[in-house]
Amino acid sequence: MALNTAAMAARKRFGQALQAVRSAARLPDGAPVQQRDVAKALGHKSYNRISQMERGLTWPKDIEWDKLVKFLSMDVETRVRLATMRVEGMRIAEKWWTEFEGEFPDSLIQLVAYEDAAQRITTCAANVLPALLQTESYARALTSGIAGSVLTADAVERSVDLRRHRRRILTRDSGTPTVEFIFSEAALRQTAGGATVMLEQLDSLITDGSSRTVTLRVVPFSAPVPSMHILHLLEFGGTDEKPITVFDSMTGMTFQQRPREVRENRYYVEAMRKLALPHLESIALIRTVKKEMSSA
Repeated sequence: MALNTAAMAARKRFGQALQAVRSAARLPDGAPVQQRDVAKALGHKSYNRISQMERGLTWPKDIEWDKLVKFLSMDVETRVRLATMRVEGMRIAEKWWTEFEGEFPDSLIQLVAYEDAAQRITTCAANVLPALLQTESYARALTSGIAGSVLTADAVERSVDLRRHRRRILTRDSGTPTVEFIFSEAALRQTAGGATVMLEQLDSLITDGSSRTVTLRVVPFSAPVPSMHILHLLEFGGTDEKPITVFDSMTGMTFQQRPREVRENRYYVEAMRKLALPHLESIALIRTVKKEMSSA
């Protein structure tokens, strides 16, 4: 599950070349082109994403690349050279998440890698819906509400983009894992982003719950105790690949792989499973909440 260092090196080489091109470029008045000038040309409010490109933390998207070529007035030789570096460098990355390396904590990228390889995923959450179930609007409202004061608008969108990519494991053509989500009724009733966002999110939950590989379990308010931790249990297909548990927090992921740790965390998962409603009753509760919210 090691991070793709070859892809990181390719991005760094491209970033250095892009920085050199920008440094040599000039504005119409003859002034050097700054990162903020490029950001404005690309339609970004801050130069953070341009800085990340030049530091080799991310690749420019296709639309960004086209605008870079035009704004920096690249000649044919320069354009072909950088375009080749970009295309070949992106091909090195065999896994989609390498695009997000350097932008998010290594522990989060490691969790994403484990999710991609897992045969079965069980996630216990509390008052927030698990990331793999979140719609883009819900994820955006959540991220903006919690970290909007410290994250740029571009950073918020990248966080939303990462979650959107993570959700693809629920619908991919082959190797789709069996997933089970256990979360509190409070996650359904908290109107994150407002009623419109939550109604869309509730619809999405109902759709996800119709998949034969997805099980939803809601811990109702009537349960004697609430769900308290965000915990992932990941199990793999290989006989030599032992299950792992991951505690999820705002400061990063804590991985526990020792047999005793995994066994004790299984006890917690099983306790939450017993407190939660069965799948069909959970879907019925989601529909009820949606109806109540629609008529409010």
